[in-house]
Amino acid sequence: MDGHHPTKFLRNEVKRMAGRPSKPVQLLKLEGKSHRTKKELKRREEAEKSLYTGTTFKEAPAVKADPIAHREFLRLKKLYKSIQYIDGLDEQIINRYCMLMSQEQALAKMMERMRQDIEEVEEVEDRIRIYESIAGVTDKTMKTREMLLKIEDRLFLNPTGRIKSIPKQPDEEPKKSAMAQFMTRRAGGGHAT
Repeated sequence: MDGHHPTKFLRNEVKRMAGRPSKPVQLLKLEGKSHRTKKELKRREEAEKSLYTGTTFKEAPAVKADPIAHREFLRLKKLYKSIQYIDGLDEQIINRYCMLMSQEQALAKMMERMRQDIEEVEEVEDRIRIYESIAGVTDKTMKTREMLLKIEDRLFLNPTGRIKSIPKQPDEEPKKSAMAQFMTRRAGGGHAT
């Protein structure tokens, strides 16, 4: 490469990305307050609009076949009906999220059944096996929840994550040289005499 170690680059990028995510322009307008200039707001609004495809997300067959995932999909579709930040680009992640919600509930039910089984088992070896199974299911549940949180935080329930990629400062117009400024004023475009 160019002499830079890739992980060092990523660590530096992560450091620069810290902080509160930017609010969408619509929200800033509703609040009626912003430290950004009108030019910055206009540029951000244009950049935000360029991120949308105008398509709606669709339910995957696997989600439709799973009652829990299907119910979650319908709930989210209703919630996101009027929010323009979620569109067809988010279809895969939304369906994945619904399936993970179903998986989390299935693991929770499985764990509850195992806890009930412990009450009925008298043999120590059998109890140990059930405890080991509970530990495994607990681990799977925690991993599922971590994935859900990552999706919720980064893409799904916090769609302003895309907005973070928009530069806060508008592209600056190149400065004219002193001579060019003088000529503009001289031609009647300024306050020169």
